[in-house]
Parts: sequence; structure tokens; C-alpha cells
Amino acid sequence: MSGRTALRIVWLLVAGLAGAARAQAEYPDKVIRIVVPFAPGTGLDVIARGFAERFTSQMGVTALVENRDGAGGILGSGVVKSAPPDGYTLLFTAHPPFAVAMLLQRTPSYDPGGDFTPVAKVAAVPMVLVASNAAQFGSFDAFVDSAGKNPGRLTYASSGIGTPSHLNMERIKLARGLAIQDAPYKSAAQAMTDVMAGHVPLYLPSFPAALPHLAAGKLRGLAIGSAKRAAALPDMPTMAEALAQPGFEAVVWYGFLAPAGTAPAIVARLEAEITQAMATPQMKDILSRLGAEPAMASGNDLAALIRRDVGDARKLLDELKLKPEN
Repeated sequence: MSGRTALRIVWLLVAGLAGAARAQAEYPDKVIRIVVPFAPGTGLDVIARGFAERFTSQMGVTALVENRDGAGGILGSGVVKSAPPDGYTLLFTAHPPFAVAMLLQRTPSYDPGGDFTPVAKVAAVPMVLVASNAAQFGSFDAFVDSAGKNPGRLTYASSGIGTPSHLNMERIKLARGLAIQDAPYKSAAQAMTDVMAGHVPLYLPSFPAALPHLAAGKLRGLAIGSAKRAAALPDMPTMAEALAQPGFEAVVWYGFLAPAGTAPAIVARLEAEITQAMATPQMKDILSRLGAEPAMASGNDLAALIRRDVGDARKLLDELKLKPEN
């Protein structure tokens, strides 16, 4: 290699690094897209739109929410995986659809641990075990007693195989050795409708989805998956209390991820903006109204949480003998 060629290579490397540094220093200078892998109106969507408003105000550029519903959250996640790692396309998602759905695909669409850069966890949403008003039980103990006396006869609604409503109900079954049949639905809305109509006695939705129906007396709350009792329903026990298993929780996290390869400086900027947004009355109010608990964690902590979740889910699916479908 000639001296001139070597100098040219060095110059190109320096120019490239300078260009990258300049681009990061100027970030952001165009629209930021927040992809929500579910339909409009969900709790995840409402929170994402709150962040979009805060980003627009704080960062001086427009932030928009793009709903890419389909395949239980996989479609939207794939959109972000394939986007340029420049900080202008973010994924705002929930734990099981992102970290667990891949375990039920024979040919996974993405690697939750390798195809994304975790930015921040922002909230934790507990699941809540509810019963139809038509059910013959109104408490957790009465439900367990009924299931024990009628093995295989009780059914519970779920939002589909591998969803939080399915996997966490299976954990409850395993904890108490219960024989209850799963009735999977194509959507959470359909499952909720049939439970309130009395067609299915049990369901384990998210607390935000169940709260208005519980408050209106259309459902009975049996136990909540948070670490402590809900302020809105203080008489309802936690699952840890009901099962007499300290530490038992059924909680879904919400968080931001970017495509793999996103520059650390951009990730740090986004984490700082998310932290600032979370401190505002607007975001506190949104989370409170939805029954979500603020739970800020760094991108590194979220990465560790994803690894743990995938490992725990893999063990549970093996125990349940659930295999990939495609």
C-alpha cells in the first residue's frame, strides 16, 4: 500500500467519524416516528401518544405515533427492526408480545436480544384476575375451591396462546395444581365481551383494560398481579397474597427500543428525554388514569430484563409443552 493510499484511507475514516459525530450532534432534526405494534386506543397507544406530545414540546421536532397492528405485535416490531438506526424510528411495546412471541415461531422474525437497542422501560402494568358476575364464585379462594371440585370443567378466556392472559393464568394453575381449560380468543376485546356476558367465567386482562368494568360492577376482581394492592380497589388481594407465594407477580412492562446499532449518544439523548417526559404532570396523569405504575429503568436494565423474561418464558413454555406453530 502506498503512502498516498494509506493517507486517503485515514482521511476517509476521519471524515466518516466526523460526519457521524456531526449527525449525532444535530439530532434530532426531523420527524421522530414512534411505532406502536397494536391498534389505536389501547393503553400502550395512549401512553405512546402522550410521549409523542412531550417529545414534540421538548425536542423541537414533530413526534408521531404510527400504529402497525398485526401478528400479536410482531409486525410492528419488524418494522422497527428494519428501520435505519438513526434514532428517528422507535418501538414502544410491551413485554410478552415483544420478548415472548418469538418463542412460538418456528422461524422467528427477529431476535429480541440482538435486533434492537433497548432505550428505557417506563411503566409496569399489572394483570388482574376477574370473574364474570354469572360465575358461581366471587373471591379467589372460592374460585380455587370451585376449580378443585370441578376439574376440567372451568374455562378461562385468553387473548391467545403465549399472551400475558394465557401464560400468567397457566402460572396460577401450576401454582395451585388446577385443571382449567383455556378458551383462546382472537382479541382482548372479544374475550372481555364474552366474560362480561357470562359466556366464560374467568379472564386475566391488564388492569387498565379491566378497571372501568370493575368500577362499574360489570366484573368481579379476584386478585391483582402487582407487588401491592391497587389503590383503586384496596380490598382485592394481590396474587402473592391469594396464592400464599411471596414474590409472585403478573406484570407487563412498557418500554422504548430502537433498531440495533443506534449510536450510544442518541440512545442517551432519548433516555434523557423520556426521563424528563416521565416527570411531567401530563405523563403522570396518563399513567394514573390507565392504572399503570411508573417504573423507569435504563436501556441497560431493560436489556437485562428482556434476557431474563425470555429465559423465564422459555422454561414456562417447555413446562407447558407448547411448541412453535409455524
